[in-house]
Amino acid sequence: MLSPATLIAARNRLLKLEKRWVLTSLLMVEALLYCLDEFTGPYSFYAPFYIFPVALSAALLPRYLTFFFVLLSSLARAQVFSQVFQAGNLVLLAFDIAQSMLLYGSIAVLVMAVQSMHNRLLRYSEYLRANIRQLRQQRRNRASIRRALPDDADDIVRLAVSGAQNGDLSEDITNAVLQRTLATAFRQGIVEGQTVRHIWAGGQQKVPVEFWVSIINDRMAGFFMLYGVDNQQGSERELHAMVVADEYRGLGIGAAMADFFCMHFKNRRLFAACKTGSTMMKMLTRRGFSHFCVTENEYVIIERHN
Repeated sequence: MLSPATLIAARNRLLKLEKRWVLTSLLMVEALLYCLDEFTGPYSFYAPFYIFPVALSAALLPRYLTFFFVLLSSLARAQVFSQVFQAGNLVLLAFDIAQSMLLYGSIAVLVMAVQSMHNRLLRYSEYLRANIRQLRQQRRNRASIRRALPDDADDIVRLAVSGAQNGDLSEDITNAVLQRTLATAFRQGIVEGQTVRHIWAGGQQKVPVEFWVSIINDRMAGFFMLYGVDNQQGSERELHAMVVADEYRGLGIGAAMADFFCMHFKNRRLFAACKTGSTMMKMLTRRGFSHFCVTENEYVIIERHN
């Protein structure tokens, strides 16, 4: 089924291509009505039928041509009536032309108003359709997020490599040996809920870790990883990585994961480690995060401010 926007575009193209033929056809209708009115005698009146070329010109032709048909129909109607009733009285002829133009002009304005309202309704309908599709997509994205399982570790590493290639994560991850080490470390972190990390001030500590993934159609569409800030087991959490698979970019997966991170941990102090100018940094900045510090490896730490 064609969307309203497609129908409007097709109609506009058709009108542009066929405007000359529409104009010719309406002129022929005007001529036919005038001939019938002229030659059928004083007891047959075709004045009401001039409404049709006027209305069609208002719906299908530019406004200046609509005015032309209003004037043409008014002159044709007044000329026939002057022969029957007015006997050459110029004042009555002018009055008849004026009232005819008022009548046909009102019809033209009414048709254009209805057409304008119809177009606005079509655009509003398309707007509603787009919003409904967006809301459904957002609900699906939110519902796709869950805690990672040990079997997800290999896919998480694969997405991390993709993130490194896109410039969102450290390029070190592209090393094949490191990838195998990371898969083991991620699997262990998912099971134990703890891992060893480099802390901001330097050195390493064992901190809480959480992996969350977005699964769509049985495929991993994205993941994000959370670290505890230090080994004090505090409630603070740092968003350390967030990646969306290339084939799922532009579908709101990243926004859904960022919103989930902010809402699921809304009562905690939240940080994020970002590369300057990365997609993750831009998304979180829009959600109230701002500069906190810079680490030794030049990652920018941003903090949420409620």
